[in-house]
Amino acid sequence: MRVSRSLILAGAVLASLVIASAADAQAITDPTAPPAPPAEKAQRAPSPFSFTAAYTADILADVSGGQAPGEAWIDLVKVSAAFDGAAAGRDGFTGLISVEHANGADFTGRRVGGFQALSSAEAQPGALRLYEAWVQKEILDGKGGVKTGLIDLNTTFDVQETAALFLNSSDGTGPDLADTGLNDPSIYPTTALAATAFYRPAEGWTAQLGIFDSVAGDPDARGRFVAIKLDGALIIGQVEKRFGDAARIEGGAWTYTNAFASLDQFDAPGRARQVHGNGGVYALAEGRLAGRPGVEGAGLSGWLRIGFANGDINRADSYLGAGLVYTGLIAGRDKDEIGLAVNRAGFGDGARYAGGLLGRQIADAETDFEATYRYAFKDWLNIQPDVQWVIHPDGDARLRNAVVVGLRLAFTVSK
Repeated sequence: MRVSRSLILAGAVLASLVIASAADAQAITDPTAPPAPPAEKAQRAPSPFSFTAAYTADILADVSGGQAPGEAWIDLVKVSAAFDGAAAGRDGFTGLISVEHANGADFTGRRVGGFQALSSAEAQPGALRLYEAWVQKEILDGKGGVKTGLIDLNTTFDVQETAALFLNSSDGTGPDLADTGLNDPSIYPTTALAATAFYRPAEGWTAQLGIFDSVAGDPDARGRFVAIKLDGALIIGQVEKRFGDAARIEGGAWTYTNAFASLDQFDAPGRARQVHGNGGVYALAEGRLAGRPGVEGAGLSGWLRIGFANGDINRADSYLGAGLVYTGLIAGRDKDEIGLAVNRAGFGDGARYAGGLLGRQIADAETDFEATYRYAFKDWLNIQPDVQWVIHPDGDARLRNAVVVGLRLAFTVSK
């Protein structure tokens, strides 16, 4: 696993800028904290239960390049119920259960031929799934907590808050981690049984540890409503430092206990060698860079994330993601956001060797540039035009760079 000096230097530079430039813009929150109740609910007598229904529709079109230019409709329905024990005399006790349904569109693979999903709502096959079902209990007077159940790893580990504006899936969990395991780790669209814990030793500091079933769902029946395999473990640890609500930095490491098929080592022709050592590291810096005078919450925010994985096992052995988001650029549109992002998934020697066996020449990386604008039409509706430019889709030198245009409609109702 080779570490690029330029990636590390870029991360250090952005981290210093983020920490030094605390101005009004996008706020950084604590992902381990329980979700806040809807605003309208907070004005009424407190209830321990809250409910959310969300519908996301992405209309995307590959207008040039890629594998087979064309259009797709991608949708995701998610319904959840949360429990906050503080309103029921059970301080520090919270829970969540959610179900989701994706229509199963495969736009990135079928149209673009890409590696990084251009829509975070893509999921194959289309199915109704139990997404999360967990309980959490705070301990040590709120300094720590433990959680168990079906857990989305990306809700507290490897969280890129500023990048959440964008459609590309790499702005959720980086592909150096997301493209691992037999059925990906415990992230969208399939979660795994897990136990996690956090501890806050001092102001602004949070340490986390998670042990997840290494197999999310059933790789042989990916559309099952729920499946638990209990076959090895994915262990992940993370340390985070927050600077109020202005900025944060984090670093994490992960490893599987299982052996996986090597991309470039074979016991016999056609039989890949099973090897241990599927692990990696990641780091993130994000926060406010500049404010807009006179408008609270408006201004410029940025982030940079780097990650590395074992390229003998995983196709993506490195990742670089970065971008800028401006909130309230237009007068009177204080909740609107506009952003530019880049996602570069680097392919290692193993991926290039495996591609050669299939007669493909694999480039060093697939790079995606994205420009987007989220128009906050109503509290319950966001309208978001989007453009993405994919250089070397899936690293395949035979494919032309792709240009994708799209529109996201996001409906959310809570009570």
